[in-house]
This record gives sequence, structure tokens and C-alpha cells, in this order.
Amino acid sequence: MAESARQKVHAILQLLERRFGKVKRHEFLPPPTSADMDAALEVATRNSEIVAAAALGLHGPPDEGMEAARRLMTHYVDWNEIRVANREALARAMGKDPRAAERAALLQRVLEAFFLRQRNMNLECLVGMKPGERKQFLGDLEVFTREEMAALLLTCFAHPLLPPAEPVHRVAVRCGLLRAKVTVLQMSKVFENSLEAEELLALYSHLYAVAWKTCHVEAPDCAHCPLKPRCPAARIFAKAARH
Repeated sequence: MAESARQKVHAILQLLERRFGKVKRHEFLPPPTSADMDAALEVATRNSEIVAAAALGLHGPPDEGMEAARRLMTHYVDWNEIRVANREALARAMGKDPRAAERAALLQRVLEAFFLRQRNMNLECLVGMKPGERKQFLGDLEVFTREEMAALLLTCFAHPLLPPAEPVHRVAVRCGLLRAKVTVLQMSKVFENSLEAEELLALYSHLYAVAWKTCHVEAPDCAHCPLKPRCPAARIFAKAARH
């Protein structure tokens, strides 16, 4: 990626950060420095919650997943109970989340696959794995699509990957970050070769938010889009609407 393109990405990120805020990963707690059982339990509980929250929050800011995880843990004892819970009840427990049903379904698929492999719900075991080992482990669960796998590795574990998400690609092309001929898979490589994990997380989260809120496939709501001042497509859509 040329320096001018990198500057454009950074300008877009600054614009979106003013609207959506700064994106931050939830940091895992380090192993306890003593043999205290309560301290070990606190670390395991917190780190497991972060992993589950990442699965719940795919395709959205990390805080959305953490909020969903905390809501669930006010209704259920542990992740094993959530694994076997009624899915509709899980969605209701997450409150007024338009994606609650699909998020609950994915989490239960992850928990079930994890349990069948490990015979436990010690999700925190993923934290101590090396990146390649972790990617292999998650792939062997056979739960995630290519996009979901990359999203989990990026948002939860800071792997420098950009999920090949069609909504992100749509916004990136429309606002001029990518040429129209660049495919979804090529998009990932373009940004991965030029941006750090932190920047990839912000780009993914913010562009997905724009796609979800305003930059729809049809009838995009350009008037309320934070990218409108820098988006060539917004001018094209506005001109078409006048004719």
C-alpha cells in the first residue's frame, strides 16, 4: 500500500473514531504470581469471559460482545449451562440486541464443539497457546467460517488479520479505500500487508458499523453516514436521487 493510501486509511479511521469512539481489545489477565486458588479462579473466569464475549461480539465493537457476555452471566451459572440452555431464552437474556439470536446460536455452537473436544469449558486454555497452535485448534473445531475465524483471531487475540467480510469490502470500495476490481479476499491481504493489528481491528470494527448502520447494499443512508464528507459514492448516490 502506497503512503498516500495509508494516509487515507488513517484519515478515515480518525473520522470514524469521532463517531464511534476508539476500539480497544479486552486485555487478558496474566497468570497469578502465587498459588492462591481464588486468584487463579479470578483469572480463569475473566479470560474465559473475554473469549466467549469475542464469539458473541463478532462483526461489532468488542464492547458489544462483552456486554452480551455479562448479561448472560447474570442469568446463568457458567458457560456449560449456557451450552445446553434454551436458545430463545439466551437471546432474551441479551436484551434488545437485534443480532441476539444469531449471536446466541454461534456461541452455543462454539461451546458445544469445544466441549466435545476438551470435555470441559476451560475456554481460557486458548489464551496461553502460540498463534499458530491457537489458529489450528479453532480451525479443528469446524465451527467458524473463514470470516468468523479471522474476526475471532483479530478481535480477541490480536492476530494481524482482516476478516474477508463483504460488508467491510462494500464500504471500503464505496469510500475509495479500495479499487472496485479488488476482491474481498484481496482486500484482506492489501490491508494486512500495511496495517498493524490495532489498526486492522479499528478498520474492521468501524467499517462494519458503517455497513450495518448506514451503508446498506441498497438505498444507503448517506445523509447520516459519518463517511459522507470523504465518500465519492455518497455524491454519486445523491446525484442519482435527484434524477
